[in-house]
Amino acid sequence: MIRRNSRILIIGILAFAAAIYFLFFQRQHVNQGGEGLSRFKVETIRGEHGWGYHIRQDTTLLIEQNVIPGVPGSNGFSSQEEAAKTAELVKHKLDQGIFPPTISVQELDSMAIKYK
Repeated sequence: MIRRNSRILIIGILAFAAAIYFLFFQRQHVNQGGEGLSRFKVETIRGEHGWGYHIRQDTTLLIEQNVIPGVPGSNGFSSQEEAAKTAELVKHKLDQGIFPPTISVQELDSMAIKYK
């Protein structure tokens, strides 16, 4: 009887430890407010029509954005900072599982991105 209770206790402790580890590990891969890890990396690029950005997942190029998203035309961003700010919003959307991570004119306006 004591052996059986010992086995149940050991299995319970292992299950509890596994649950704690799983919950902690999952939280480390969530990017909320800049905390945790992101699978996506942002880099700005200088293009023919202005600034743009790349978003990579590990080493794979996921998004190549050479023009301002959400507006007609082929104009790039006027500055590297504007491209980086927009790329960070796209990265945030990807971290939240939003795909495709579209950008609206209202979002560009809220970040004070010049697109006209």
